Amino acid sequence: MNLEGGREPLMIIEKKGMGSSIGRLVKDPSSLILVLISFAVLCLFVIYPLIYVIALPGATDWTTFFSKSRYGTALLNTVVSSSLSALTATVCGFIYAYSIHYSNIAGKKFFRFIAFLPILAPSVMTGLAFLLLFGRGGMVSQTMKAWFNVELDLYGLPGLWIVQTISYFPLAYMTITGVLRSISPNLEIAAQNLGARGFKLFRTITFKLALPGVINAFLLVAINCFADFGNPKLIGGNYSLLAVEIYGEIINNEPGLASVMGLILVIPALLVFVIQSKLLSKGSYSTITGKPVSGLNRVKTSRKTDIVLFIFNSIMALFILSMFAITILFAFTKNFGRDNTFTLDHIFKIVFNPSSPAVLNSLVLSLISSILAVGFALVLAYVVVRKPFPGKKILDFTAVLPIALPGTFVGLALIVAFSNGPIMLQGSAILIIVAMLLKQMPVGYRGLTASFKQVDKSIEEAATNLGADSRRTLTTIVFPMLQKTIVANFVYAFMKNMNTLSTIVFLITPKWVVAAVSIFNYAETGTYYWAAAVAVGLMGTTLATLGVMKLIFRSKVKIFDF
Repeated sequence: MNLEGGREPLMIIEKKGMGSSIGRLVKDPSSLILVLISFAVLCLFVIYPLIYVIALPGATDWTTFFSKSRYGTALLNTVVSSSLSALTATVCGFIYAYSIHYSNIAGKKFFRFIAFLPILAPSVMTGLAFLLLFGRGGMVSQTMKAWFNVELDLYGLPGLWIVQTISYFPLAYMTITGVLRSISPNLEIAAQNLGARGFKLFRTITFKLALPGVINAFLLVAINCFADFGNPKLIGGNYSLLAVEIYGEIINNEPGLASVMGLILVIPALLVFVIQSKLLSKGSYSTITGKPVSGLNRVKTSRKTDIVLFIFNSIMALFILSMFAITILFAFTKNFGRDNTFTLDHIFKIVFNPSSPAVLNSLVLSLISSILAVGFALVLAYVVVRKPFPGKKILDFTAVLPIALPGTFVGLALIVAFSNGPIMLQGSAILIIVAMLLKQMPVGYRGLTASFKQVDKSIEEAATNLGADSRRTLTTIVFPMLQKTIVANFVYAFMKNMNTLSTIVFLITPKWVVAAVSIFNYAETGTYYWAAAVAVGLMGTTLATLGVMKLIFRSKVKIFDF
């Protein structure tokens, strides 16, 4: 086709290949700096510690692990307890989410709020509350002994199973509820018109479409259970788990043996990922049909089923409310059960005492780490999605790797890698911030990567054509468009960092003790009222900070919308 004057149209062909990618990157110094910083940070804090942990153990360490039956028992116990807890937490989370979206039960807003509550508290607080209720001197245990002459002994696997189920069921609920919410009602209505009713409809349509969320929930809960340290240490008794054994070897200054157990601990977590991908690759689970569904009402459960679901949700809510109630009672009485006099002494002595700033440390470190995690995730997502450069797939894989690693292993890798060698960070707040960042950054990175792919690249190209470099484009164009996603990821990272224990338990020092570790330490020494005071202070601080964020960002922050 000729243009006016008989000239052929000018075609611009974009050069591809490694050489042209490097050339374009060199011509854009801002992008080059961002790519180099991304590689440097991930190589220093992900690749280097991982290689260090793999190379550290000697033949003696491996021989010791496989020759002592206690370590094999700890590994077996970890797999058994984590699998059981992940299974029951996922089942409970699914039933809870199903009742919210598919039933006509009363009090749905209340049940949503109840599911959110455990997220405010560290998982170790569940172990603390369990001790206060069902421990040898617990309120329920004492009542059972006085009234029925029955002595409860739930230490070991039974207690740990209950505690981890309650601790991590909200995680399963949040994962599954998003999938159930997105299932198109017209698919279920069509199946119903074809004769599917009741359990058959649930089995063939609803559950099958929800299966990706169920598997993801099981995956997330299982990894958290594998890495859980506080609850097994408080509740496990003689039921030894690998995370607790790793902690003991670090205390005994046996980093080689601890590294062996850390590497062994990673294997079940990776196996869970492999099983997940295999299961999800066997079928199609698409729920988007391209046809409008407005005005369609979702198929609801029967009245009898509603009664069962309401009873189930009420039992879960009772467990969670009891957990919070007993913690608050111990925090605001002199010694609940023995001396029920109201007091604020524990709060002032433990939470507001400048000489024991555990809650303040948690707040400061969590804010810094969350800001850095989201900022780094934004940079990573930007360069991976928008900039061509060699090694992009390696950078992407390294960025998401920490999410597949148990938090206990991440903390172990950092402490053994940076307590010796050319870079000494042991005992510093920097190492704690890095540990928090590594565990939360991949979540933000995934979310922001998806958001970047939804934003038309031509908007940024127009800014570039007008003379803006990558730094200016990122701050003036990209950041405002992704502000809602950025804020949501910051809130999530902050809440998780405030409550984390397993990832940082090896990294804390007397100067940088955080609230979750203080709760664990006080509970271990039997000063439950101080442990409860720290827990209340931590939750209050988290809520207050979220309230400030809500005032600043308004509709961009959704706290109770699950």
